[in-house]
Amino acid sequence: MLKGKFHSYHIYSCIFSIIAYLFSSFINSSAAQMKLNYVTIGAINFVGAMTYVLASVTFGHVGDRFGHKKFLTISIFVFSVFVMYMEGFSGVIYLFVLASGVNLFFGSFYPQVEGLIAKGEKSFGIDHSVTVTRFNLSWSLGNIFGMAFGPYITVKWPYVIFLFSVVFSLFSGFMVWKDFRKHGDKLYFVPSKTLKLERFPMDFTKIKLYRKVYRVTLFVSGLVYTAILSLFPKVISISGLPLKIAGFVIVAANISVFLTFLVFGKLNIWVGNPKISALFLMVLPLTSILMLLSQNAFTLVLISFFGGMCYAIPYTFAIFYGLNSQENDQGKQGGFHEATIGMLFGFGPLIGGYFLDLFGGLYGLGILGLILSIVVFTIQLIFLKKV
Repeated sequence: MLKGKFHSYHIYSCIFSIIAYLFSSFINSSAAQMKLNYVTIGAINFVGAMTYVLASVTFGHVGDRFGHKKFLTISIFVFSVFVMYMEGFSGVIYLFVLASGVNLFFGSFYPQVEGLIAKGEKSFGIDHSVTVTRFNLSWSLGNIFGMAFGPYITVKWPYVIFLFSVVFSLFSGFMVWKDFRKHGDKLYFVPSKTLKLERFPMDFTKIKLYRKVYRVTLFVSGLVYTAILSLFPKVISISGLPLKIAGFVIVAANISVFLTFLVFGKLNIWVGNPKISALFLMVLPLTSILMLLSQNAFTLVLISFFGGMCYAIPYTFAIFYGLNSQENDQGKQGGFHEATIGMLFGFGPLIGGYFLDLFGGLYGLGILGLILSIVVFTIQLIFLKKV
């Protein structure tokens, strides 16, 4: 069933996403266990995310010239050494260092995978929308497992996160190097004929405007999602629920992301249609209003689920227009896209933490969400006048 639909780099994307969210859960759950305040937790995430941005902008274009597989091999082996060294430490400074090192790797990893897949599948004549959808499904599936079990493993067996990361990194690094030796920087894949059907013809005359608008929209709308991922462990721990189940609450956001990608991969009414796209963005004020209501386990899961849509919907728009390039610069465009992701993962926890501390609870994050909703729809109105 899956033969000819997915390839090894989708698998790497999926499992490395598990690792990314295991470490994210480890960092934020450890911070909650240490009873750090929201602003400090936000600061840890901010420093890590700015490292992610730096890596994306610095290394995103390198694979276009140096070779994506070469860069992936080197960076994966370096990451495995870093993880081996960092196991066993503790303390606030340790969390800052760990967040920075992990984000340095993933900020350089994803642009290379995006560039390799986008270029390789373009050479096979695979429709761009299908390329984007399958890549999104691969990493978002990994996020679900990483986030669901991350807090629980952090509480029970934290060493498992480091052991799994090292073993898989060494294995995948060897496999990518072997693939490069055999096939060079080309993607070895026999695609199904159904992937080559052109579904969404693209008008490139205003592609740069679309990229800019939806990257900014992704950043603003996604701030709520990243605040939920990083700050909900503490929200849950002070609400009376056990910290080890935090992942099973927050994972609703990741499940929502996966389902959104699945639906939007089939749904074509938003492509090249900013008016329809703007309507889908109404999920942001809806999520914000839910945060103003009285909270229990059910509403927290609901907020988490809709929060995932606040990220996944503009993400779909941003990566679709971002990687749709005629200039053979997919690695560079992937770097810009991941830099956007890095910034929202930095500012979301930081600003969200400030509002949570300021208002003494989740009500503050709802206020922030309503402010961001005004910003998002102001951007859409200006955009609609230009197109």
